Amino acid sequence: MNGAAGSQMVEVGELAARQLKDYDSHQPGMLFAEGCVLDVSQGYELQNAVAKLRFQRGERLIGYKVGCTSSAIQEQLKITHRVRGFLFDTEHYESGVALSRQSFDNLAIEGELAIELSREPREEDFTVHSLPSCISRVFPVIELHNHVMRGQQASAGELIANNAIHAGFVSGGGGLSSNCFSERMFDEAQLVIFRDNQLLDQCEGRLLLETIRSSLKWLWEELFRRGDRLHAGQIVLTGSVPNLFPVVDECSIRVESLPFGEVTAEVKGRTHQKR
Repeated sequence: MNGAAGSQMVEVGELAARQLKDYDSHQPGMLFAEGCVLDVSQGYELQNAVAKLRFQRGERLIGYKVGCTSSAIQEQLKITHRVRGFLFDTEHYESGVALSRQSFDNLAIEGELAIELSREPREEDFTVHSLPSCISRVFPVIELHNHVMRGQQASAGELIANNAIHAGFVSGGGGLSSNCFSERMFDEAQLVIFRDNQLLDQCEGRLLLETIRSSLKWLWEELFRRGDRLHAGQIVLTGSVPNLFPVVDECSIRVESLPFGEVTAEVKGRTHQKR
């Protein structure tokens, strides 16, 4: 759609195929360089239409990401509220993977905690300030992004239509399972991000717990309003507390999170080894 956001319905049939083609060509969101402007509702409409095309060609939904959870990230991306995106099986990589920068457009990474669900959340999961009992596992991930915004002005509609600029994630096979959860495990919890063994950023303490709780609650309510549900076995990326970091050269990335484990990835010039 061209022109002011909200002035007419999104022609998703015309836009979704083009959006997916550009994404596959590692040039996501070229529509916005050509003057396309979307509001939040239209952004989700286009995001959903692209996801349906990906399902039709055999990609599988494995969960969701929640983005723009911290003031630091919101300021970087010029947005004032959380957003969600889809996680696909084709973009889930194992710890130690070698990724190519050429497979992304302006690659950037976040280090964050992810969760796996044992069941759909319920209201009572969020009534106390502890880890919701619907969570079966907590583990660190490296989230991958195509860090591009092509519109004349950064907008939530563009961000959302580009699947919240999500381009995949790297995780280990472990993490902390529910039989090891304790009331005090977040008191000394940490999440630390390294590039080539140099510290990029870190966060610690119960802020990590609050990010998990608030992101999961927001996502559950957001999907319910749209007629969707969360299910057992799905993964949720709960959002980064530290900043989003560009990856402009070959390097190694490591995210350590006590007591939840660590995850690593190598960024190369051309090698791209999938899961």
